Amino acid sequence: MKNIFKVTYSIALLTMLVLSSCLKKDLGNYKPDDVKNLEINSSLKDVYLANVGEVLSFDATSPSADNQNLTYKWYYYPATSGSTVARKEVGSEAKLALNINMATGDYFLVAEVTNTKTGVKGYKKITLNVKRLTSEGWLLLTWKDNKTNLSIVTSANEILKDFLQPSAEYPITAKPEKLICNNDNDVKYQPIVIKTAEPNLYFLDHNTFEIHNDARYAFASGANLNLTNYAWDTYGQFFYMWDSNGLVYKISRGSQVIDFPTGFNQPMLGNYKAAKFVLPVTSGFPVPAVLFDEQAKRFLYHNYSGNELLPFQAKPANAPFDVSNFQDEIRFTDLGAGDLTYVVGKNAAGEHRLYTLTLNNGLNVYPATAVDKLDIPANGSPVAFALSGKLPLLYYIVNNALYVYKMGEKRSTFLYTFPSDETVVALNMLRGSVWLNTTINPAVENRLGIATNNAQGGVFYTFDLSATGVLKTGKFNSRDDGFDPIVDIAYKMKK
Repeated sequence: MKNIFKVTYSIALLTMLVLSSCLKKDLGNYKPDDVKNLEINSSLKDVYLANVGEVLSFDATSPSADNQNLTYKWYYYPATSGSTVARKEVGSEAKLALNINMATGDYFLVAEVTNTKTGVKGYKKITLNVKRLTSEGWLLLTWKDNKTNLSIVTSANEILKDFLQPSAEYPITAKPEKLICNNDNDVKYQPIVIKTAEPNLYFLDHNTFEIHNDARYAFASGANLNLTNYAWDTYGQFFYMWDSNGLVYKISRGSQVIDFPTGFNQPMLGNYKAAKFVLPVTSGFPVPAVLFDEQAKRFLYHNYSGNELLPFQAKPANAPFDVSNFQDEIRFTDLGAGDLTYVVGKNAAGEHRLYTLTLNNGLNVYPATAVDKLDIPANGSPVAFALSGKLPLLYYIVNNALYVYKMGEKRSTFLYTFPSDETVVALNMLRGSVWLNTTINPAVENRLGIATNNAQGGVFYTFDLSATGVLKTGKFNSRDDGFDPIVDIAYKMKK
């Protein structure tokens, strides 16, 4: 047994001596203590943020004394776990000028340095966040010299002007009236829509802002209709279109295969002339949305499983108002705090009232909840409204000043006055949704966007709000001017 051990040990020792001799012969004066990763330029950061169209410069030059034997390689690949996209080589020198022309998203950019004499390598792995300046922010719809355009102000107050991509087929020569931005977590359901006075609706690519189609192509029958509005319910289960006769057409989300709504056919049944808005319903079932019949002055609901607009049950004696006999002019409606729907109405005497509806309790509960008179200063006429989704607050503009109506106190509080040479044209809350919340963007439900126009053009303000809903600093957070005259604004979520 001892002899076997001695023979085995001798063979192993001989093998090690032979290998050692080979290594010394191949590497010459190479010292084992030098086996380590090559250093790479320490000025390279771990994370870079870049916009599509930019060129970023990198320098991976190694401080090694053996530079004549170094080669370099740059490549990137998606940071998404499990991605099957192959890495793309983009450079073979120490310095790299990288053209940011890849799709938006997160990538790993790798600098690889190799000593061709020793075979030793060094790596620097960089996270590269690629976005567009147009990926997320406040979109401004503008109109000047008979030309429609878009600008954007990002949350970081970066500005890009006039980037709309019209075409010979879709030049948008009529004056724009409304900007509609459908923020969703699925890229197939995120069209940006421009409504014009023709009337027509133009559907834009959410990423490139190319005009893909107009409203004519949304109909399976190819009907030649004058289409005046586009909207959806809270969860995007249904998409709705209005024609100039006040008829509403719907299509279900599940039937969509491209990035703008298609397949509309017959109008929803019923005797009505629908106002151009949808009252959101947070339960989604059995009622995904409520509309208003301007003809009979009543609210109608869309039954989830049907294709008709139906009236609610008769008003109970203790209900604060009648949803089937609503005579006020509707100035504004939206979803507010506590999943309550609010309507601002103006009666024949010129008074503004705030109506509260609870629409998510099912059809067995009458929706009318409360009505209160708004204390509009000096009996002025508000020109714009916005609701908070987290607090019972209504913001509005009257006499060129911003106010907030506190529903619990039933009174208005002055917040800010705009310069006398500016006219307010739009007011929006950065609203949250099932897809957009404070985790994604801390400014959600905490920031107002307000657009004004003066003799020089458009001006855009943001106002950050405190925990109680008043202005955090008593003034604007940002003010940017030099835009073409602004028609409307909307917040666009990152794709």
